[in-house]
Amino acid sequence: MKKWMKTSVAVCMSVALLAGCSFGQSNSKQEAEPATLKVMYYDENSFYSEYGMLFSAVYPNVEIEVVNTNGIYEKASEQEIDYNEAYLQFIEEENPDIVMVSPAQLSSLGDEGKLYDIENFVNQESYNAAGLVPGILDSMKTIGNGKLYGIPTSTYSQVIYYNKDLFDEYGVPYPTDQMTWAELISLAQMFPTDGEYPDRIYGLKMAWSKELADIVQTLAQGENLQMFNAETLQMTIDTPAWNSLVETAVSVMNSNTLFYDSIMWENQTMEYTDYYQQNAFFAGKLAMQLESNYLINELENLSTYAQNPEDLIQNWDIVTAPVSSSNPEESSYVNYDNIFAINNASTNIDQAWNFISYITGDEFARVRSKLTYGSMPLRTAYMKKDGDRNYEAFYKVRPSSYYNNNNATNVPQIFQFEFYNNMQQQLAKVASGETSVAEALSTLQIKGNELLAQGMMTQEEMDKYWEEQYNNGGGGGMEILPMDDLARDEAGETTEAEEIVEE
Repeated sequence: MKKWMKTSVAVCMSVALLAGCSFGQSNSKQEAEPATLKVMYYDENSFYSEYGMLFSAVYPNVEIEVVNTNGIYEKASEQEIDYNEAYLQFIEEENPDIVMVSPAQLSSLGDEGKLYDIENFVNQESYNAAGLVPGILDSMKTIGNGKLYGIPTSTYSQVIYYNKDLFDEYGVPYPTDQMTWAELISLAQMFPTDGEYPDRIYGLKMAWSKELADIVQTLAQGENLQMFNAETLQMTIDTPAWNSLVETAVSVMNSNTLFYDSIMWENQTMEYTDYYQQNAFFAGKLAMQLESNYLINELENLSTYAQNPEDLIQNWDIVTAPVSSSNPEESSYVNYDNIFAINNASTNIDQAWNFISYITGDEFARVRSKLTYGSMPLRTAYMKKDGDRNYEAFYKVRPSSYYNNNNATNVPQIFQFEFYNNMQQQLAKVASGETSVAEALSTLQIKGNELLAQGMMTQEEMDKYWEEQYNNGGGGGMEILPMDDLARDEAGETTEAEEIVEE
């Protein structure tokens, strides 16, 4: 437990640097009743960096005790119990006032009566719920089965950036909000494909490298197409929907329409000071790309740091990230971060809400909006706005309910370690013509089921696994691919991806 009153000078300086605010904002804050709040978070240092320092500066009489969740996985492994069981044990033993939950945990803990319904607090005029990102409370209530148990502290959203001058030059219609990957790729294929980097124009960047697995992943994420059922732990990748999507990905890969980050790095010949000129989007060589809000800061830096800013992009705008053809109101490229809820067993409900209301409130959003960590402010007033650019694209669609409702904590670690490498290898054979799409998906279905059937590993087993990988010079994919509980995938429904214009 940190005694942050002892370092009030450092805290005050940090707050002043970030926000230009002082401690004298409100007597009610200064004179809050002394209290100790137990807050559940990843670790203490991260908590104070993200929230605690600012909160403690404004509420010096409230002391925070952080109960770290880092040991839950280790405890589950040592006791050979399910993570969710270890998580519940942690809450029972530590009894935090404020719990940090995933969407799936918010739903299950709420149903079990372990979370406090905060809707009456949120409806208070002083909280200004109307200033929150549109739809965020409705999403939380949907996850909570009609009850409002928690609020995320920030949002993460990717959007499609596009170069309006290129669209005008080649007579291509501008992209619009809530397009699918199929529609965006159709626009991209209207741009010329002749020439070589760095002299040619590219229609779209949607993957890191020209590997079929990367393109397949991207299309699957956009359509919320999952490769296995997280409840039954059975693969669902050998279906007509997946077959269609991989065939589409092959066509897109061979169309010579896409730009890949690897192209830029493989052809890096300029000095570092010409970084902006090397970037295809900044240099006006790329019509569209998927990226988060960090790119806005880079675009704003062009006039200050680029050698020849007049030669770089000026006329750009954004639209929403791709949506699923089956549910255009949601996107898998939008997420809510760090949902905080109140433990129903807490004896400090009012102070717990005071903490949540501050870190999701107007003042905190104003301060944090000056930082560029990648997350977007929770309140729309602090979204960057200049001119007529479509900044609403960052929060126009909701996070995908498919991802919100999935809980991946019961997925065997060996699957997470090894399946992606298997997928890369099989799809590389498809790309080279060595095997068919149907054969590759059948192989992945079988191999995936074998890995999913192996069960959870103990800490000792994981240590042994990585020791063997190190000694053999190998390693797993270490990437957890999107998971599913989608009956539509098992039924083999097709998606709009198959409508993408062929080469």
